[in-house]
Formats: sequence, structure tokens, C-alpha cells
Amino acid sequence: MAAHYPMTPEDMQHAEAVLLGSLFLHPEAAIAISDMVQLEDFSEGRHRLIYEALLTALGTQERVTVDAVSVLLMEHELEAMGGAAYLRALKQQAENTSMPIEELAHLLKQAAVHRLLSQVGETWRNRAMPYDSDDLKQIIGDLEGAVCVARQLLSPQDTLPPSELPLQAHLDDYLSGLDIRRKQHATLTGIPTGFVDLDTITGGLQRSDLIIIAGPPSCGKTSLALSIALHVLLTMHRSIGLFSLEAPKEKVIERLLSMEAHLDQRLFRSLEMEDDEWTRLGEVSATLRRAKLWIDDTANLSTTQLGDKARLLVGHCGVDLLIVDYAHLMLSSIHDRRHENRVQEMGEISRSLKALARDLTIPVLALAQVSRAFESRSSKRFQLSDLRDGSLENDADLVLFLSVAETTTTVAAAAQLATLHIAKNRNGPRADLDVCFQPDCTRFSDLKTVSQISAAEPPSTSAPTPSNRPATDFPRLEEIMARAMKGQPRQKDTTPPPAVRLAGGGRELPKGFVLEDEEMDSESS
Repeated sequence: MAAHYPMTPEDMQHAEAVLLGSLFLHPEAAIAISDMVQLEDFSEGRHRLIYEALLTALGTQERVTVDAVSVLLMEHELEAMGGAAYLRALKQQAENTSMPIEELAHLLKQAAVHRLLSQVGETWRNRAMPYDSDDLKQIIGDLEGAVCVARQLLSPQDTLPPSELPLQAHLDDYLSGLDIRRKQHATLTGIPTGFVDLDTITGGLQRSDLIIIAGPPSCGKTSLALSIALHVLLTMHRSIGLFSLEAPKEKVIERLLSMEAHLDQRLFRSLEMEDDEWTRLGEVSATLRRAKLWIDDTANLSTTQLGDKARLLVGHCGVDLLIVDYAHLMLSSIHDRRHENRVQEMGEISRSLKALARDLTIPVLALAQVSRAFESRSSKRFQLSDLRDGSLENDADLVLFLSVAETTTTVAAAAQLATLHIAKNRNGPRADLDVCFQPDCTRFSDLKTVSQISAAEPPSTSAPTPSNRPATDFPRLEEIMARAMKGQPRQKDTTPPPAVRLAGGGRELPKGFVLEDEEMDSESS
């Protein structure tokens, strides 16, 4: 390459500045390099912030200008980098170069490889012999990052063309899979969750998908994940890897026993069980003993550690589903410590979870917290912007918000009505789904299932709507199915689009309804 190879920190900063300035001049080129250039490739923190804001502005209908990027940056971030004047200087600096943006991106990746390898060498020199397991894991993680960046530098012309058209092979594989499913009479493409309405909408937990279950603290997110896990383990006889960052193994086992035996969790602490309850506990224990569940309760788990352990579980144990409880307790893989900027760290954690799902070709179900922003709204409706600290809403394929009503239902004694708000669904419509929550054993179930096992109340296929039930934002499953059968178009919402602001310092320009394009896509499919 004729261009000067960026070796010194000054050369790297110059290469980054010219690339960012060129993106101001030619924002459409950002799409071509977005898969290649990552935030971590920039050595300067201010350049990472600018690149992140550029990509965000590119995803809106607004023009990518200095003013638009300035709005997306926090006031202290903009002030620290020199204000809008620094952004204009980047643009002016790029006007004096004729190098194509693709070549600038290539230079930046080369600089990133050089920086990563230099870090590995420095780490190696500063470590004292002998190396312990943590030292070796850190070095391996840095080397893997350098190898990943180096692979992205390989030019397409360096690889041999396939013997057949790429689409031809993929199309044949897809059609072969469809034919196998037809012969097996398989109605779901993913792993069933045990919630009939949810499986109807999503087709089950799909391979390579990142699924987020979100809600405020103590709303039952872990219970919902474990309810899904019990169905996958005991009914579908599939394998699960559970990473419990919040609770030790003993507490997880206690909850599983309580949920499956329908015993109040307080009985496990007081041991005031009747003979029939001890008998039921023994029967459930024998059933769970056959379950293929691997529990890892490592606290402060990093993305590198999660990836290593997940690959072992999938490769050697045949795990079909990963559950992470929960994402906000994880650490990024950069030196296994927290960033000063929590939003940036959560962005890396979110991307690593999605990449893990793609690499292992299995669904990854992660739990997440929401901010308190929804409490200030009169409707108490959840929005994707309520997800805390980072880009979970962008990387996730399916986002489920969980809310539990305080009023009990008539389906079963001491049972409460809960709602699953499907706020994002890349492969289908959004909807609000009713389920039942039993607070004594902390288990979620379909309403019909609970009515069948309840001896206190007669079977019921529906539950009354409590007066204090949270307002819903999406249609019910019955409405979606009715429109599909009748072919009626979706009625347009005439409410003016709100200005959406991401919690925790995230960036999004004011625009139309959240996921409006996905709604349109799901209707046209």
C-alpha cells in the first residue's frame, strides 16, 4: 500500500481524524465500512464517541452534519474534545486528502492490529514468571482480538471464488431444511418456551438470536427465565447452560425445586413441610436429576470468560440454549474491569452476546434492567429506550418487557396476571401476551396450564383484566390473528411521534415510533 503505515501514536491519531472527517464529507460510505471498522479500532476515546454518534445519525432520517453529531454527544463529551470546532476541523482536514475511505479504513485496521500486538508484547514483558491461568487467559484474549482484526484486513481478492454461486448453496440448504421440517411435521423453527402465545408469535427461541428479558428490579425476570428453562429441560429434553451472576448455585437449585414441585420457597428455609410435600420434593428431585443443566455462578464474569465457557459447553456438552442472569452484572473483556463510561462497556457486552449467539448458532437469552424513566410516564408503558446503559436494544433480536399486576386473578389461588410486552421482534409482529405468575413458587405459566393444576378454582381459559393493570402499547395475539385471517390492514396510530432518548447516556435523534419499520416489515411478510 502506498499510504504511510501508521506506527506512532501521532500517525494513528491522524489516520483516525482523516477517516472521521471523510465520513462527514461522504456519510453514505459509512455503510460500506461499518462492518469492518469497530469502536475499539480507534485509539482515542473522543474518536470512538464521534464514530458512534456518526453511525447513530446515519441510522436516522436526519442529514449527517456537524450539528447533528454535536446534538448526539453529551455536553461534557463535546466540551472535552474541543466542541463543534473540533468536528469542523476534522471535516476540513479530510478535504485535503484524496485517499478513498475504504483505504483509510484499511489503514485504521492496520493501526489497530499494531496497537493490539504491542499491548500483548508489553503485557508479556511485564508479567513475572511463572504465568498463572488468569495471565494466560488475558494474553490469549488479546491475541484473539488481534487475530480477529487481522482477518478483517484480508482482501476479498485474496480468497478463491467458490465453485458455485453463494446463493445457490445457501438456498439448497434452506430448502432442504424446510423439507425435513415438513416431513417431521415441525411447526416451530426454534426452541419452544412453554408459553403457547409467545411461541405462536416468535416460532420459539431462534438460533443465533439474542433474546432480552427486561424489567424493573424484583419483577420476576429470573423466574421467567427459569420457567422457560424448566420447559426446555424437562419437556423438550434439551440442554441449557445457565450463567448465574446474581445468585449462587444453591439458590438456583432451590428455586428450580420450588417451581417444579409448586412449593412455597419459604418451606425450604423453615423446613416445615408435611409428609406429602417431602414426597413431592423427592419426586421432583428425581426428575431434575436427569435434566441436562450446567450452572456457572461465577461473579463478575467477563465477556472473554463467558465466551470460553460457552464454547466448551456447546462443543463438549451439546448445549442448545444459553441463559445469562444478568447482562448488567458482566464485565467487558478489556482487562476484565469496568470502563469509566458504563454505556461504552455495556455496548461491548451487548455486541459480545450477539456475536456469541451468531458464532455458536444457538439462542442466547439474557436478562437486563430497565431505567426508572417509565415511572415518570403516566401510561407506565415500557419503551426500548428504557433499557439501561448501552446498545442492547440495537443488538437484540427479541426484547420482552415483563410486568406483573398487583391484583390476583381468578385462574388460581394467589396467582397474579402478568404481561409479556414484545417490544422488538425482528422476525414478526409486536404484541402484548398474558401469562400467569404464582408468587409462592415464583413460576410463570400459561393461563390454561395454571387453571388445570389449580384445585381451588374451576378451569378457566381467560382471566379478567384488573383495573390497575399496566397500559398496553401493542395489540393482543387475538387481534393479530384476526387481522391475519381477515386480511385487514393495521390501523395507523395518529399519535404524534415522541422524542426518544436512550437511558444512561445513549444516543438517538428524535424520530418516529420505535420499530415503525419493523412493524411494516412484519405486515408485508
